[in-house]
Amino acid sequence: MGKTAFATDNALTKKLWDEKLFRDSVKEAYFSRFMSSGTDTIVQTKDALTKSKGDLVHFGIRMRLSGTGVTDGQTLEGAEEALVTYDDDVTLHQYRHAVRDKGALDRQRAVFDIDVESVQALSDWGSEKVDQLAFDAILDSPTRIFYKTSSGSTSTTTAATAKAALTAADGKITPAFVSLIKAYAKTGGERTIIPIRPVRVDGKPYFVLLVHPYAVYDWKNDPAVQQFLREAEVRGPTNPLFTGAVAIYDGVVIHEHENVPYAKDGGSGAVAWSKGVFMGAQSLVWAWGKRVETVSKKFDYDNEWGHAWGIMAGTNKPVFNSLDYGSLGVYVACTQVS
Repeated sequence: MGKTAFATDNALTKKLWDEKLFRDSVKEAYFSRFMSSGTDTIVQTKDALTKSKGDLVHFGIRMRLSGTGVTDGQTLEGAEEALVTYDDDVTLHQYRHAVRDKGALDRQRAVFDIDVESVQALSDWGSEKVDQLAFDAILDSPTRIFYKTSSGSTSTTTAATAKAALTAADGKITPAFVSLIKAYAKTGGERTIIPIRPVRVDGKPYFVLLVHPYAVYDWKNDPAVQQFLREAEVRGPTNPLFTGAVAIYDGVVIHEHENVPYAKDGGSGAVAWSKGVFMGAQSLVWAWGKRVETVSKKFDYDNEWGHAWGIMAGTNKPVFNSLDYGSLGVYVACTQVS
């Protein structure tokens, strides 16, 4: 009886394994829930260079229409509006890591399979690498930063100004603060910036606010939030945008992650605080040049075994006219939970 089998050294076996590792690595990454090839997503992706040569990917960034249109019997022909777009370029980089054992005796001593654990460790490392690239890009030098003082919510273009103004009493996240940022994002602060486009789920517009877990602790202990949470509705739980969300307030989906920077030198130098980011459509652009590729190799007359993981990718936070496109910085004081 004939049986179909795949040997471990079969080329197709390796392709299937690399694809599985790619899916696992990206699935475990926080920002993967926001990735899509469309323009109405928080992280727009392109993989054209996985099939062709080159190290530079061009993304088209689309502005919102500003015309008033026509009404009643007015003639539409001749009153059309041209799309306003610009290009953002992403350069690919190569990222690799590897694990290597000390030899057959060590593999024999271990009560677990060193090869299996090595590959899993590389998959975990890959997920963290994908995330860190996205976090570094989206949080890097925001051009507009929102923060709170005793006088209320405000914004600045200077990170040092926002950081120095924070106080433990007045600088924490609140519902009013979230609503103010959303209002600014939708209008562009009377066109001070390009208005941020929301992401639409089932026809409804949403933004995402990503903050540190300590900021979420303060959010959950706000009396106004506690009342809101008793009446809050859960929308679209199957959509990745809502996966892991802390709350949805005023059309803003609040997320937390420990990779959001946290420090204790805010205010006059002793206020615990953290960065955050308010995101809409095309907050980040991500390009793939080569998806996950694994290499297994033997050394020292096949005594030592090693496994390598690698990708080619690049990411950017789009900037238009020297201003961030699709995102706003957020600085908040935090309770020092630790």
